[in-house]
Amino acid sequence: MTIKYADDVPKSNTWQYFKLLFRWKASLWQAIWGELLLWLIIYTLLSLLYRLALSDDQKTTFEKVVQFWAQYTGNDFVPLTFILGFFVSLVVGRWWDMLMCIGDTETVATLLASYIEGNDEDIMILKRNVIRYMVLTKAMVFQDISGAFRKRYPDMEALIKAGFINETELQMMKSLPTSNPSWMPIYWAMTLIKEAKRNGRVECDSDSYVIDLYEKLRDYKGGLGKLGKFMNIPIPLAYTQVVFVAVRLYFSIALLANQYLDPDRVKNAATSDVNVQFGVDLYFPFATVIQFIFYVGWAKVAESLFNPLGGDDDDFEVEAMVTGNLQSGLMIVDAAYDKMPDQFRDPFLSTGIDAPFAPEQQKSGFGAPITAFKRRANKIQSSIISMPSKSSAKRPLPQPEIVSELEDHHIPRKY
Repeated sequence: MTIKYADDVPKSNTWQYFKLLFRWKASLWQAIWGELLLWLIIYTLLSLLYRLALSDDQKTTFEKVVQFWAQYTGNDFVPLTFILGFFVSLVVGRWWDMLMCIGDTETVATLLASYIEGNDEDIMILKRNVIRYMVLTKAMVFQDISGAFRKRYPDMEALIKAGFINETELQMMKSLPTSNPSWMPIYWAMTLIKEAKRNGRVECDSDSYVIDLYEKLRDYKGGLGKLGKFMNIPIPLAYTQVVFVAVRLYFSIALLANQYLDPDRVKNAATSDVNVQFGVDLYFPFATVIQFIFYVGWAKVAESLFNPLGGDDDDFEVEAMVTGNLQSGLMIVDAAYDKMPDQFRDPFLSTGIDAPFAPEQQKSGFGAPITAFKRRANKIQSSIISMPSKSSAKRPLPQPEIVSELEDHHIPRKY
């Protein structure tokens, strides 16, 4: 499920963002801890081998190996910043575009409830089936491209048990020679709308209403089709492999290249370690661990967003998207149909342009912008009234009783 944390940082406060560092679910630490622990174990074993197990001649050979590989740990050898920056930008853009491709049923449901008259059984069945066909299309697309959704609904029989499709509809799909019948439910939905128009159940300007519904259904199916293309034609495998290998190879080399050597044994070495330069043996690779956190964490961002329809913590909640769309869509066209609250005059008549804020909100300053806006509006209105006009002589002045009524209700005058 998607991890939500925006409410934890209502203000751009350093302390509130600092507290986010201590969260575990879907965090940087959860993403990298396994690889970091493995890297530290191997690094420690090599360090213990050098310090405790090797003879002097073997230590000399080990030090030469470290000095050799130390030449290849700079950004000139493996441009990690460039590789990761481009790849992460590409993956995040793709992730956002995929999210925007996933439509919902609420827009079409609202239009159906507004455009198609009646609450008799036949019309209710028609409107409910249009929503069900939309959800069925999404379920079939997700079943094809999402492993997490396919785990919950592995085949069409599972969709029958869930109520998204019935046996007759499934047999009709199977009777057609097509390998991807996900377009059929949208066609059925359009046919139902055409049937409602033919029977005179579409309100007033029926042609424009039907076209509007058709366009919404077309956009809905088009978005799901584009989503399928994103998943079936991913980022080229070679580039994904380059990024993965570059990051892991860099830190594999760093296991040797960033080993702390005995400063008493190594003088003027080619190694980049500060313990040789300053004669201090630090034992623990602080700088390399910081690099590991940033670079591997950066790569993990792209890896976690690469397939947003999977089962990671921050992947899209595909099952909730399907069931939620079904529930809200059916609620709009059926249970909520033709139900309106009693209408009363709004509370803004006596306040004019100001909103009726509560006293405690006014004390906190929420009313200030509105008041300032009102002053500016009155100033503009006064300047407009005072401007000469060719037709000013012909314009009738407001009657006294109208002016009095306007002032009583604090409504700006209109001439």
